[in-house]
Amino acid sequence: MPRTALAGLALVLGCSQPAWAEKVELATLDWPPYSGAIAQQGFLSVVLRQALAHSGHTVHVQVYPWNRAVKTAMGGGDKVLGFYSASRLECSAAKGTTSDPIGYYQFGLALRKGSLPQWQTAKDLEGKRVGVVEGYDNGPALTALMESKTVQADVAINDLANLRKVLAQRVDYASVDLQVFSYLQREHSLYGLELAQQPTTGRLPLYVCFNASPRAQAVLQALNAGLKKVDIQAVAQTYVRATTVGKRP
Repeated sequence: MPRTALAGLALVLGCSQPAWAEKVELATLDWPPYSGAIAQQGFLSVVLRQALAHSGHTVHVQVYPWNRAVKTAMGGGDKVLGFYSASRLECSAAKGTTSDPIGYYQFGLALRKGSLPQWQTAKDLEGKRVGVVEGYDNGPALTALMESKTVQADVAINDLANLRKVLAQRVDYASVDLQVFSYLQREHSLYGLELAQQPTTGRLPLYVCFNASPRAQAVLQALNAGLKKVDIQAVAQTYVRATTVGKRP
């Protein structure tokens, strides 16, 4: 791992240091390369540290399973102020307030190489078994197919378990973010899988979902101000390049 490249991501120049600067605690899930128990806790964590450093804040991140991350952040206290990365729908369901976008995601379907023809319409997915991760927002199109029982949803505890179900032929497809798939394929040698050419969602924004405490709402305003000074796409690209050096493409 090229440490100098990763360390450079965390440098922020010209940050102000207001009197109310403090340690901000947030909860997230293990969702690499976005977040989790990985280098610098993922590139979304780098984005948040850079943005909040402009207000003098430091960020402490706690990594939990998804449902616990949501519960920890939204439990009504003012210690853990929010969770990420949330879609707008996920934050609304948690009765929180979204920040400005901190990154973007796009979901698709992973399958065993050569096992099925490329899907084009919802009709091609009728009767298929699709693995999903508990608590995830898989986008409106796939959600509608699951709710109508057009596809058979099979719930997994995390993305890696979901992808391994495809390899074990327990499901036909796994719903997964495109960058998460690329990361897990490299890290866990899942080279018997591929992504369907057609994604299931467009490119959609991710947010920090803050609870209703006054402290959380104050940090929300500081974060939004700081995000205007961060090039999110550049942070993501630099992070991914630094963490994939020497890995099989």
